[in-house]
Amino acid sequence: MSGTKTPPFADADTMTVRRLVGLPSLSTAWTVTVVPNGGDVPPDIDRRLQDATYDSLEIQERPRHEGIAGFADLWASKRDGAALPARGDFPVEDLQRWFGHVLIMDVGPDAADFRYRMIGTDITAFRDRDYTGKWISECSFGESRESMIATFRNPVVRRRPVFRSGWVQWPVDGSWRSFDSVHCPLASDGQTVDMTIGVLYFDAFPPPGLEE
Repeated sequence: MSGTKTPPFADADTMTVRRLVGLPSLSTAWTVTVVPNGGDVPPDIDRRLQDATYDSLEIQERPRHEGIAGFADLWASKRDGAALPARGDFPVEDLQRWFGHVLIMDVGPDAADFRYRMIGTDITAFRDRDYTGKWISECSFGESRESMIATFRNPVVRRRPVFRSGWVQWPVDGSWRSFDSVHCPLASDGQTVDMTIGVLYFDAFPPPGLEE
């Protein structure tokens, strides 16, 4: 990155800009000390400011988005005791609330790779491409490939929903947007995880500031 980029809603006189730390993926971490004046700020900015950092690679222990929390509750309602739910437990009518944001992945051998089984239209529109049917290893993620694979491996290993939040660059114009996601394990036999299902939201709220 070169020069200082200021989000459209920001007033340089009313905010403290902090360095945006680059990570080996499309995401970053940020800190901020002053909320910019004006109305176009994230609705949950007060909660975000309570965190020392907002790290997209750090797994969050609680959902930070209403739609994410609702989907995690749906997944939990599909469990039968200790058994994990299966893909068939999520009929289309149950997913209507999240249409456009659903992401289903096939788990490869040893969870070393994942294949895009279904991608919501809001996700493909944001990414400006459709990876349906492709393995992550086949896609042009460059240096972020391993972190992408780790994103979907986490719910396989943990056998529970995994929440992530952070910032990502929009491929269309390179602007930064916030994202929130949850990925949950699925098992056709209730035990062996063979898919993950989750939802992903992108919001038009860039980080409070970018600095060279």
